[in-house]
Amino acid sequence: MPNHIFRVIFGVVLLTAAAWMLPASNWAAILYAKQDDVKVTAEKSPTSPVVATLSLGDAVTVLAEDGRLAKVKVANGKTGWVFKFRLAEAKPSSGGGLGLSGLTGKKTIAAREARAGGSIRGLKESTEQYAKDKQIKKEHREAVDRMEAFSIAPDEWMQFKKAGNLGEFSGGAQ
Repeated sequence: MPNHIFRVIFGVVLLTAAAWMLPASNWAAILYAKQDDVKVTAEKSPTSPVVATLSLGDAVTVLAEDGRLAKVKVANGKTGWVFKFRLAEAKPSSGGGLGLSGLTGKKTIAAREARAGGSIRGLKESTEQYAKDKQIKKEHREAVDRMEAFSIAPDEWMQFKKAGNLGEFSGGAQ
């Protein structure tokens, strides 16, 4: 084999090996908002000015990661920081919302989750007989229904999390 062909092959192998050794964080990844109203902030702080607000399924390009945060580029070209737990690798088809579903980004519950989910969604026809058999008082069944119907405004939810050091306000790398 001629010497120059050997050098070309060696160079290609060397460059390929070098590319495989680069950390994965150097490769831009596309992630998606798990829910509506995901805030992208100018700095690494939840109290920093908001540069963009993502809706469920909005794509972002991850530029860097720092602890619990990811520096992202949004569709309009702006960059900022978002908590990684607010992003998903696969584009969600439904979800979002506040309350318990806001933690997972899901508004609906799958049939396979119905057994556990029924206890947090109030008493329905399928469990009404069970409640009667166990002599659960009507006032208690109604209390569960009231809890299920409860909702909170997004700004109140953020104030609650901030006051209680919950979610993105819980500390750690910010």
